[in-house]
Amino acid sequence: MRTFTLSTLLFLVATALQAQPKLEAVVEAKRFQSPKGDPIVVVNISFIGATAEWTMDERSFRHAQVEVLTLVEQDGTIVDYRKTMVSSPERSDTLDGDFMHQERFTLKPGSYALSVELHDANSADTSHTYISKPLVVTASVNEVALSDIQFTRKADSNGDVLPFPGSFFPDGSDRLGFYAEAYGTVKHFGPEGPFLATAQIEGYEDHKVVANMRQLQRLKADTVVPIGMAFGIGKLPSGNYVLALELRDRNDSVVVRREQFFQRMNPMAYNPLELAPGELGPNFTDAYTNADTLAEYLSSMRPIANDMEAKIIDDRWKDRKIDLMRDFFYTFWYNRSPQDPEGAWKSYQQAVVYANKQFGCRNMRGYQSDQGRIFLKYGAPNAVVDRSNETAVTPYMVWHYYRAGKYNDRRFVFTQEERSTTCWTLLTSDMPGELNNSRWLDMIAPGNVDGGVKRDEVLNNYKYPK
Repeated sequence: MRTFTLSTLLFLVATALQAQPKLEAVVEAKRFQSPKGDPIVVVNISFIGATAEWTMDERSFRHAQVEVLTLVEQDGTIVDYRKTMVSSPERSDTLDGDFMHQERFTLKPGSYALSVELHDANSADTSHTYISKPLVVTASVNEVALSDIQFTRKADSNGDVLPFPGSFFPDGSDRLGFYAEAYGTVKHFGPEGPFLATAQIEGYEDHKVVANMRQLQRLKADTVVPIGMAFGIGKLPSGNYVLALELRDRNDSVVVRREQFFQRMNPMAYNPLELAPGELGPNFTDAYTNADTLAEYLSSMRPIANDMEAKIIDDRWKDRKIDLMRDFFYTFWYNRSPQDPEGAWKSYQQAVVYANKQFGCRNMRGYQSDQGRIFLKYGAPNAVVDRSNETAVTPYMVWHYYRAGKYNDRRFVFTQEERSTTCWTLLTSDMPGELNNSRWLDMIAPGNVDGGVKRDEVLNNYKYPK
């Protein structure tokens, strides 16, 4: 049996690590057309600066260098290639910034394989990084069409707009810019014919426009029409989205549509106490202009509010300041459903209507009652024991939840203290944070009632509600 010393093992591990190419890059291919209609493929290569070797020149500037071989193959045959030595911008600091390289190929329609081979020219390591992906080039069509959508960075010091590689926007990204081109517009709209380009950010799953993330440009037909817009995404929450670009005619009918998927990582929530006036921009709450209606809506949200939100609801109920009420209303639902705050409110509003109908009593709305509050907070119970017609004991009701919030197997016991009303009061619950009354059984069925038979029945209904 072969044995290894510690030094030998460390050497083998170090050798294995060195064999792994360190240099990393993001490669994407975007398809455009020339003014003559020839398909053009733009290959963007973004080098991850932290994975490259940086050296200092005689002027004390740091830079990285990468040998790049970009190949386009079809059926195992090289159709075109580029071999380039790419140098990063010079840096006088110690940061290892990312840098980019771009290649352009004019290709015939067909299926290809795109391969990129990278070698760090500043490194003594001879290993290479290989990145491959399929590439399909479609034929130009004699009708309105859109190119691929290219995400972009802010313009550099020369005013040039640079590509933003990939489709992932991490925490700290506050801008989503894009560039695309429209073709065939002259034939469809006429020479210099007017048309609209609309861009919007939609949820990936439901394709609903997120908040007010929609823009438009008025354009005129030409051989190639460039389209560029940018969205502020500092407040866009984490999730999967699509950027949808549409061309529309003067009747606002969609002529052509192109989508580009992207992901956003942005853990955040609005603090309604720290909002600047107008920070939220236009949103669905703008339709609510009556102070009394807003106050009623806010009050109905109290069953699911946390302590801070409940305090704000009480304050807004008193002052009836419409702008403040609308700001809080929006942030309340945005924090619960960032991709569709209006949909979340509409769904909850339906539950409030049901609660008001089922659990209202005296001059109390359903959401203000104990049963209405529990219903809105935890949903409908899975099992109910209804003993509202009891005569030997206090009328009572047991709601049993298989799951309530983060807890399993929870119960709520309500009593009807005055038979002349339909009001039910929460007597006890085993849900943390709710009223817990150790004497609840004595209050419903004292031990001397029917020799304790009713007491046992109440306890059995509590433990095993059906």
